[in-house]
Amino acid sequence: MFKNILPGLMFAILWSTGAIGAKFGIRSADGLMLAAIRFICTGLLFSPFFLLHPKHRFLPKRNEWKPIFIYGFLNSTATLGSFFAAQKYSPAGISMLFTAVTPLLIALLSSIFLKRKLTRFEVGGMLISFTGLIVASLAALPNASIKPLGILLLVIYVTAYASSSIYLSNAHMSLSRMVFNIWQVFVGGVMLLPFCWLFNAHQVYKVDVNLLLSLAWLIMVLSFVANMIWMYLVKRDPVTAASWLYLVPVFGYLFGYLLLGESITLYSVIGTMLVIIGLVISKRKNGSTTKSA
Repeated sequence: MFKNILPGLMFAILWSTGAIGAKFGIRSADGLMLAAIRFICTGLLFSPFFLLHPKHRFLPKRNEWKPIFIYGFLNSTATLGSFFAAQKYSPAGISMLFTAVTPLLIALLSSIFLKRKLTRFEVGGMLISFTGLIVASLAALPNASIKPLGILLLVIYVTAYASSSIYLSNAHMSLSRMVFNIWQVFVGGVMLLPFCWLFNAHQVYKVDVNLLLSLAWLIMVLSFVANMIWMYLVKRDPVTAASWLYLVPVFGYLFGYLLLGESITLYSVIGTMLVIIGLVISKRKNGSTTKSA
């Protein structure tokens, strides 16, 4: 059981630092440009290793480019591009609340397109966790200021995130997971560049330590390590993988308190407890399902 829990827990912890890294990074560059630089640099930095590694075929075959472009657009261009852009127009608490909707969308899309039936334990666990996230966000909602563009970008973010997870779970890849990840991130970054100019978000204000450290964390930890863990989880079961997203806002509040000085209220504590209870209920049932598969 610990082997099944550890990857999901590691993903939740690492992925929760994405908003923190983006908040620091947009002090030095526009959000879309920051995301594009991150994705392209990820491909350029890691490509030589896999190109020279004898155990990995690096160059995709003709039929492998289609899933690379589709998943790269959904997962990198649309999902993370819109998330980075939204940080300029939306407070962190609202962004976290939108992130919490993603598992419900993945579960819904899985039931529609993958014919995966949800048990009452899975549904109950997700609803309890989602309730916890609402409670944890209540304190921030009255004072939250979000622009219409921020709402639109976050809607694109969660929809593309759910769609990319469903697509990946049903995609057939002969490339290794690591090589596929490098290609989809790089291609997603290239496809993001036109949107940077289209939305006039192509400025790098200053190349400083803040920008370099932000990019280093976003590239090494999120684009590579966290993405690899997420792909592993999604290939096992997209709905089970999605349940770990409930913990992302919980860790996000913690890191926000430690690194950005944001307050942790009683609502946050109660919400965290509900999230964990719901996750345990969901994982116990999902774990038994996974073992029998």
